[in-house]
Amino acid sequence: MAPGYRSMAKKNEPVRDATSDRAAFVARLFEPLRQPLLRHLTDLLGRRDEAEDVAQETYLRLLGARDLDPAGARVRAFVFKVATNLAYDRFRQRRVRVVHDDAALERVVSEGRPLEGVVAVEQALAIVKRTLLELKPRCREVFLLRAVEELAYEEIAARLGVSKRTVEREMQHALEACQRRVAARTRR
Repeated sequence: MAPGYRSMAKKNEPVRDATSDRAAFVARLFEPLRQPLLRHLTDLLGRRDEAEDVAQETYLRLLGARDLDPAGARVRAFVFKVATNLAYDRFRQRRVRVVHDDAALERVVSEGRPLEGVVAVEQALAIVKRTLLELKPRCREVFLLRAVEELAYEEIAARLGVSKRTVEREMQHALEACQRRVAARTRR
């Protein structure tokens, strides 16, 4: 019989397989370390959402680790080392992105983009800023938390004490208002 399946004769017997045992084992090791690990990663990365992503990646790495000894005092050190290495990988990815972004900016400047294009972008940004100031406070706050702080809708909802759906509606309203204003300006 394949793992995860049970016969009708063993109806009340819990199903156990190596994968679920391993996952339970890793969860028992990881859970007490989760909050201190998140604090460490948030300090390193500067952003809670990235820290959570790295913590999740760490957990997945632990699932695949062969020599994980629950009795050893080195479990905490091992978990933090894996997480720190993953955080450093994030830093390297950021650095590569910045280098590529800088190179793209230099190409734009060296290609001699027309000054009108730069002015148009600056005017569009000014329109967006004015539009945001005209929005209701919660709508503006949702937009800024998403655009500036790059928070997920769930995090914004929790921070503001509203539903995720309300955050989605407010964000949609803000985007549509900005798009209408910028489009009206470019048609002139």
